[in-house]
Amino acid sequence: MRLSGVLTFVLALFLALPMQLVCQDTPAQETYKGDALCRPRRGVYPHRVYTPDPNYDDKDRKKRVQGTVLLSLIVTKEGDTAELKVEKSLTPGLDKEAVKAVSRWRFDPVTDDGKSCPMKIQVEVEFRLY
Repeated sequence: MRLSGVLTFVLALFLALPMQLVCQDTPAQETYKGDALCRPRRGVYPHRVYTPDPNYDDKDRKKRVQGTVLLSLIVTKEGDTAELKVEKSLTPGLDKEAVKAVSRWRFDPVTDDGKSCPMKIQVEVEFRLY
């Protein structure tokens, strides 16, 4: 009796699996405000034209915290930054300062087939005490 239950379960699993694979949608191309993101190409990135340094959080300066915050973001087709997200945190105060600084950064946007397009990138913001 137990063997038949196991066989029924295995049979149901094998029958459901192909159906599940057929029903899966192909992943949609990523977009930003209706524009398709640029296809990543080797060595093609937006060029920074304005990159003000971040301020140091006073509490973290007193504790002498140093390190790097990793952010992911989208460089819009106008060269602005959008959808900033902390990927690797340092401290809440320094994360906030990194996001604040990078949100003011400006880029020469990437072009694809002669048209500007948004691109998803990652940037590192270093905090060093000298």
